[in-house]
Amino acid sequence: MPSRKKLSDQPGYLKRRTFEQGRAEVDAAHIATSRLYCDALHLWRRCARPACRRHRCCLGEPTSCFVRGLPTVPPARRLEAQKEVITGGPRRIAPATHIEWTVRRSTLKQIVSWGFG
Repeated sequence: MPSRKKLSDQPGYLKRRTFEQGRAEVDAAHIATSRLYCDALHLWRRCARPACRRHRCCLGEPTSCFVRGLPTVPPARRLEAQKEVITGGPRRIAPATHIEWTVRRSTLKQIVSWGFG
């Protein structure tokens, strides 16, 4: 019977991620969620970048566009957009990770106030 190697014997294998890796995953989830909000609220219509208007989606820095355009959106439309983002935006994009799934369901106030590392 062959002997089994322990996972700790294998070089380079870490069971847990580092703090920096976790922070990068959470930042990526917030960026993806902000991009979905930009697409759901059609903020690309008011964007200064011609590429965003041409492709009818957010292609630039979604967090700054989202924070800049949010005051012009009525509260009723924000609630509709939140439901749309949970389902994946206009293109029904599935969440890439469980962290993104969780961030999509967090309140709009938490997404706007997120501090990137």
